[in-house]
Amino acid sequence: MIRRLPALSPSVRWRLAGLVLLLLSITATYVGQGVLIAQALARVFAGQGADAIVWPVVAVAALQLVRSAALAVREPVALRTSAAVKAELRRRLTGKLLLLGPAHAQRARTGAAQTTLVDGIETADAYIGRFLPQVAASVIAAVAVTAYLFTLDPLVGGVVLACALLLPAVPLLSDRVLRDRNAAWLRGYKGLYAENLDALQGMATLKAFNASGRRGAELARLAERFCRDSIRLMAVVVGYVGGVAFVIGLGTAVALGAAALRLAAGELTVTELLIILLLTAECFRPLKELESAYHSSHSAVPSLKAVFEILDAPEPSQGEARIDLDGPPSVAFDEVTFTYRERDRPALDRFTLDLAPGERVALVGRSGAGKTTVASLLLRFFDPDAGRVTVNGVDVRDLPLDRLRALVAIVSQDTYLFHGTVRRNLALARPDATDDELEAAARAAQAHDFIAALPDGYDTVVGERGLKLSGGERQRIAIARALLKDAPILVLDEATSSVDAANESAIQHALDTLSGGRTTLMIAHRLSTVRAADRVIVMADGRIAEAGPPAELLAGQGAYARLVAAQNGAAR
Repeated sequence: MIRRLPALSPSVRWRLAGLVLLLLSITATYVGQGVLIAQALARVFAGQGADAIVWPVVAVAALQLVRSAALAVREPVALRTSAAVKAELRRRLTGKLLLLGPAHAQRARTGAAQTTLVDGIETADAYIGRFLPQVAASVIAAVAVTAYLFTLDPLVGGVVLACALLLPAVPLLSDRVLRDRNAAWLRGYKGLYAENLDALQGMATLKAFNASGRRGAELARLAERFCRDSIRLMAVVVGYVGGVAFVIGLGTAVALGAAALRLAAGELTVTELLIILLLTAECFRPLKELESAYHSSHSAVPSLKAVFEILDAPEPSQGEARIDLDGPPSVAFDEVTFTYRERDRPALDRFTLDLAPGERVALVGRSGAGKTTVASLLLRFFDPDAGRVTVNGVDVRDLPLDRLRALVAIVSQDTYLFHGTVRRNLALARPDATDDELEAAARAAQAHDFIAALPDGYDTVVGERGLKLSGGERQRIAIARALLKDAPILVLDEATSSVDAANESAIQHALDTLSGGRTTLMIAHRLSTVRAADRVIVMADGRIAEAGPPAELLAGQGAYARLVAAQNGAAR
């Protein structure tokens, strides 16, 4: 990470370099002050008058003013530097997650993912603003001061150098233990965060089942375990701090002892001894500050590692193929096999399906038959393990992702509306749409009347996930959004699942309007919604069990007829 953070962008490197120079200037004032004080004391010990120390005292005062100014500037510069790095990390992380898509998001719990996205970056302030520049400044300063001590006395310089080299051995010795405990701490933090978020989102369910007390006890046990992990981590950090302090004290004492012996032997002057006395501490001061910076930023290490794990995740391949459309395209699934992670049975097993341009094909079947997986593979949320998915004969893996997804509009069973206005949620499909175009799409989706009746019309805030609206209202906004996108391929994934019987007819009419002139894939649970389909595909265990026009399948008394009969019987 020490190498990777500066490599994020030239702007980040320049900011960190400026912060390093600022830290070096602070160290230079301490070194200059030590030399001046040593010279002043030597003159006093030699019996010189007050006039002999006036200029050293004035110079020390000037250096203190310079240091005060540099210290005052250091904190805002460090904050601006860390803010620039965090902004760059957020930009890259957001772009990478959007590129990885839902497949990656489904591998982690919401709370754990949020911990990485928010806290993982926010905890980096001390690491970026303090530790990272302090590493470079400490090494440069220690080398420069040690080199100067070598010119005064090679023996003293050698002692200081040996102790300075011994300091890195302390974190190396504790690194393995610290790495394991850091990882345990981060796992505990993510788990506790995820469980608390889960409990908060499911509060109504916990209350309904009188389970809030039990869940509270589980959270308390997780908190106790996290507390133990935190204490174990701090024990290692405290040991590291103590080891560094011991090495610094040992180096200072041995260097001064050697210098005193050299003075007694007449091999050093009093001035040189005083300079060694003052500069030995200055040689270790940057290293001491490095240890302090590491202590304040150690929790950022596992968090930043989690961020870089996402940034290093392999990206889905993209081609540069072009696709020319004169009308609705064809869509084909050719011997497609796909298995979700951590599952043994394939969701699709050598699945083959051809959709002609403008054809409306309905996928039906019991839950788990593989219907939604078909849509996910078309949108490249996942890639098939075998076989291929094509649009107008072009493999979707050979198309740029943004071009592929521009071809497809989707209305899903889990309609997601963002916290914001109705207008903003509609414009998600086409940001440059005019008010007239927004209203026309809403009218076609049978949504304009209820939107106009809202307190602020199209500027009404719908709340988080659109919770201020009913399920049917959210569904109609989703249909309007798909109409506004005007994509040549349409996917309807249980598009009427949240609609009551009274509104189903109006929404079905809106869906019929939406699917006109588009190649449409209808994933249906309510079989009454597939009557307008050109073809019905009955799926079972990831394969096609039956296919044909709905009326023909219904008359054939096969799998589709049995599904319809079962649903009609359940409805009665």
